[in-house]
Amino acid sequence: MKKSLLLTILIAIFTTASAQSTFVSTLKAKAAKGATIYGVVECNGVPMEGVAVSDGYNIVKTDKKGVYNLVSEKRNGNVFITIPSGYEAPVAPGDVQPQYWAALSADKGTAERHDFCLNKVENSRHVMLAITDIHLSNQLGDIEQFKERVLPRLRSEADKYRQQGIPVYTMCMGDSSFDLFWYDYLFDIGDFRSTIKQVGYPTPIFIAMGNHDNDGATTPDENTDFNATEKYRKAFGPTYYSFNIGDVHYIMLDNLRYRNEKRPKMKPGKNIVGARNYDHIVVEDQLEWLRKDLAMIEDKNTPIVVGMHSPVFRMLSEHNSRELYSYFHDSEGNRTLPPALYFASTFAEFKQVHFLTGHSHKLITTHCKQATAYPEIANIIDHNVGAICGAWWLTAAHGGPHLAPDGAPAGFKVFPVDGKNIEWYYTSADCGAQKQFQSFDLNTVRDYYRTNGEMRVFLEVNPARTDFAKVEDNRVAIHIWDWAPDWKVSVTENGKPLEVTHCPMENPQYTVAYCIPKSVWRRNLTPNAFGAELTAHMFHVTASAPDTTLEISVTDSFGHTYTETMARPKAFSKHIE
Repeated sequence: MKKSLLLTILIAIFTTASAQSTFVSTLKAKAAKGATIYGVVECNGVPMEGVAVSDGYNIVKTDKKGVYNLVSEKRNGNVFITIPSGYEAPVAPGDVQPQYWAALSADKGTAERHDFCLNKVENSRHVMLAITDIHLSNQLGDIEQFKERVLPRLRSEADKYRQQGIPVYTMCMGDSSFDLFWYDYLFDIGDFRSTIKQVGYPTPIFIAMGNHDNDGATTPDENTDFNATEKYRKAFGPTYYSFNIGDVHYIMLDNLRYRNEKRPKMKPGKNIVGARNYDHIVVEDQLEWLRKDLAMIEDKNTPIVVGMHSPVFRMLSEHNSRELYSYFHDSEGNRTLPPALYFASTFAEFKQVHFLTGHSHKLITTHCKQATAYPEIANIIDHNVGAICGAWWLTAAHGGPHLAPDGAPAGFKVFPVDGKNIEWYYTSADCGAQKQFQSFDLNTVRDYYRTNGEMRVFLEVNPARTDFAKVEDNRVAIHIWDWAPDWKVSVTENGKPLEVTHCPMENPQYTVAYCIPKSVWRRNLTPNAFGAELTAHMFHVTASAPDTTLEISVTDSFGHTYTETMARPKAFSKHIE
């Protein structure tokens, strides 16, 4: 009996080894026919057919044995798969990035093998955290601020859903580092990857690059844009790629062309050789890959979510039709096809498309269906997500709230996904998701502006800024951070509705938290050095008296209502209350 069992085991081992040897020989034979990158995609040892594999130029699919073969020039230095629906790429212990890509090591004429493993998972219902513009540079206590002020909020949002058995992921839209200071403070994009691993970021991250993730030490020439990404590619792999989670197809792009031109009178940081300038554009090689990627999606009802750094409709205001019109027409009113529309039209055949972007450090949600003359973009919503770093970590470093340049609290967006249904809400680092707006009693703001010595010095040097010392009696401002056109705002005083006016204005709290420290505190009183940041999501009402209580109600796109009973006079504080 024992001899029979031993014989059976030996035969099984020999058969398995023989099969593996034959399989490897088959792979090598296929590679010898022209493939320079080849390998196998498996799930728990089972070959996976139909998985897309790419070098950033060509896309092939695995065969019935899970085998892929790519004829590649290996220009990008990596190979990656498009993770199929219902699967995850594993994350190595202590790491944060899924293993969907591999670095190439052989020269372009030598065949090399790279295999990929996937895990089966139910993720048709999932949550995507959208973060951007972390801007870590190892100064102003930014790493500690990220670790102590922002990370706990990210972790609590992720835990809230994971406790329900819902998978949580993160998309990061770039400017994770700060190219100007890579060499001054010895912190580049590779150090950013090490940092987010060390602090224990709570979810797998799919990352895109921003303009500040390029290497400013790159000599400007015709290959600057590609050469400046070398350190990024070593740290995070491909600069553009795609993956599926549940019923959603996600795409990460690099929509900035880095130029780093030399300019006279330039005062760069250490080792920086150019102006670190760039164009807002998706280059043609990347567009060609994108078209191939989208062509593989047969169901045009599939929601498409595109993560990239620069907002595509960055000149567009979702509440200003005149500005919208001027952007899509030339000076004589003729219909034009600007680069933004040319790029956006790539997605015209899909019914639901979301762009997730950063760069502006502001919260702007643009519903492109407002541009009714342009059916090419009516299916797109552009979510310009506020920066994790806010105003480059400065306001909190000066003892104030963690604010962005539009006066909104710094934070991130959360996208709960259930099948093809996608919702979203904003979560601030300081206040969480329960608070979505802030009210200002402009009577007390006026008193502060009249009596505060630092403010009077600042306004004397910056006369173009709003002087709230001159505001009318009993005005109240309501800043709704992530407002969109389909939100509703109502205010009552003693049960009587007040007229609510949409009126962009400066956020006085941001002036106190950012502009005063940057100018008066540093004795940097250059006239108009700190230009006005008009907050587009500001609403006004006029109360009947200075001491009445107002009931404020704000309802978002999905029927969630947020309220405040505003007892007045309400103090003007440095902090969000």
